[in-house]
Amino acid sequence: MYKRVDSKELLDTFHRIKEEVWNEMGFEMEYAKKGSDLFLLLGEDGQPGGTIEFTPISQSTDFIKNVFLDVLEEGLHYFEGDSLAVLPKYRGKLGRMAVCLMVDYAEKHGFTHMIGIADPAFYQQLINKYKLHVKQVKEAFFYKGADVIPVVIDIKEVFENKHHPRFSWYIPQVEQKEGTLIG
Repeated sequence: MYKRVDSKELLDTFHRIKEEVWNEMGFEMEYAKKGSDLFLLLGEDGQPGGTIEFTPISQSTDFIKNVFLDVLEEGLHYFEGDSLAVLPKYRGKLGRMAVCLMVDYAEKHGFTHMIGIADPAFYQQLINKYKLHVKQVKEAFFYKGADVIPVVIDIKEVFENKHHPRFSWYIPQVEQKEGTLIG
């Protein structure tokens, strides 16, 4: 289950979780971009345990646009995935939710591909565990505290083939619409 960030209180929770995780990993904190859709990933206990941010490429930072500008293909619709952060207590439990939410978000908003600068371990998970077509489009580079890999992920392939055995991990995500989050 997830919760869309739609209030100052939820935005504060989003930034608190992200900052805690990013400090632990040695990353320099970045705050949410204007024009982004922010989500809290909820643990089985109903508490916020992770974050993810989706941004139409038109709203991405100039830095991200410059990294990807020369690899974007005509006729495809891109969004940026960013700010994936999971608190230690929820690690191993919310990763699949984040990937499923990527698929649901892309399908709902008409996107075909996701771009991002991925942590090398997460990059390997996307390929090996989730069997996604992930293309490394440039050499890895150091960014705000760690090495990252610029990637383009074919999300349309998943939402058009949800019932294929290759994507047996996929579960549609449910948004929490009511109730109070403690965080």
